[in-house]
Amino acid sequence: MKPINKTLFLKSLECPVYAWHLYRGLVPKVNTLSNEFLIMESQNVRSMARIMFKNGVWVSCAFHDAIKMTKELIADENVKTIFDPLFEYDGFIAKADILSKNEDGTWSLIDIKAGGKGKKKYLSDMAYEKLIASKTVPSLSKTIMFLLSKDFRLGMPTEKLFSQIDCTEETTAKEEEFSKLLSYSKEILFSDEPQEAKLKITCKNCALFENCTGKDIEYHIFDLPRLSQIIFDNLAERKIWQVKDLPEDTELKPLQKIVKDCIINDKIYINPDLKKELDKIVFPAYYLDFEAVMTIYPLYKNVAPHSQVITQYSIHKCDKVDHIIEHFEYIADHKQDCRKIIAENLISIFGETGSIITYSSFEKNIILKFGELYPELMDKLKLIADRIVDFEEILRNNYYDKRFHGRTSIKKVLPIMIPEMNYDSFKIGEGDIALSAFAYMAMGLYNEDKIKETKKNLLEYCKQDTLALVEMHKFLYDVANKSCKL
Repeated sequence: MKPINKTLFLKSLECPVYAWHLYRGLVPKVNTLSNEFLIMESQNVRSMARIMFKNGVWVSCAFHDAIKMTKELIADENVKTIFDPLFEYDGFIAKADILSKNEDGTWSLIDIKAGGKGKKKYLSDMAYEKLIASKTVPSLSKTIMFLLSKDFRLGMPTEKLFSQIDCTEETTAKEEEFSKLLSYSKEILFSDEPQEAKLKITCKNCALFENCTGKDIEYHIFDLPRLSQIIFDNLAERKIWQVKDLPEDTELKPLQKIVKDCIINDKIYINPDLKKELDKIVFPAYYLDFEAVMTIYPLYKNVAPHSQVITQYSIHKCDKVDHIIEHFEYIADHKQDCRKIIAENLISIFGETGSIITYSSFEKNIILKFGELYPELMDKLKLIADRIVDFEEILRNNYYDKRFHGRTSIKKVLPIMIPEMNYDSFKIGEGDIALSAFAYMAMGLYNEDKIKETKKNLLEYCKQDTLALVEMHKFLYDVANKSCKL
């Protein structure tokens, strides 16, 4: 049997079925540019943390040799710091970031996290590592968490990048709990067949959902938007998994009732007030989309870790529904922070009249943040923000097709409303991939040819988003007017 690592152990407690499949390599792997970038950034952060420890010794050999080398280094009185130590106990393994010797001869286990908050969500990781490591290091006295500091800025010393948190008390309590569950985890993972799946609210976004608790269910209760834990628990207790089986006494919110009605009666919902909502849009109308970069380690001065930096926009201007008269686009110089240029461009392009149509509240929030960054532009930017119309909100409140499956994201609804419009042929077709591609350029990891190609692909992707808004407006406009004539 192959050893059980931290991920497998914790997953076996969270979802035995998922863990069983993961142990056998049966969970689909997603290899995207954004995943690769996240892994690279996490590795870079760990490397920066290790700079703070002088004369650390790396454990960089193969699996069994690494376990042996870790033990030897712990026994060596001259070794004060060990990087990537690997521990094994009764078929379980744990790899730590740093093992550091304290002045009293005891050891501290140090975990480096790429996040800037959420200490609680990392405690289970550290408790498991401490449990397995303590079998090899009986003098393990502390567990320390390194989290990114929001106060860090480029140019500061490396140690300012991290907040150091002593988690010994919390991890010790969890360690005791986990020690009683090791045999249970083995039973789950080593069994010939997976356990019977039990539906949880977290199943909705699981990679195995469609072949597990969602199998052969076309319209699952997860199609109900914003399904609360209380309602979910009530339905799960009665083993109700499909919308069509919802009892009449189920307390549903107005939007959930609409979804249920559309599914059971095989209809499309069109709010009688849709035309009134669309008639509020003032022309010329501007259809706006932003793209951003967000990295763990800041790319530019005066930017905190994990901060969004807007890097491009696309704007289609229409003088009436579906009649484009101008297109504006911009992509930042990847070598510098261009947010002020973008803010000034927006003021120039939008003028003083006309609705500004976005999909979600993201663009409005960013424009208001621009005002905070550049107080001299605040008044004009606030006036722009006041003109924004959130088209996702209009769709959510006024139109529903059961094929949306409770979702309103543009990538989900666009192919249903306008089948000929999709992102299938685009080399960059997702926001996370766009973010990663720009970050690679900004970090100097692309050559000039690759930069030219990437910027072209990024502009095409952003332009498609605003074209989609124009077409969705036309679609709903036609629906509303046709509905009024019936």
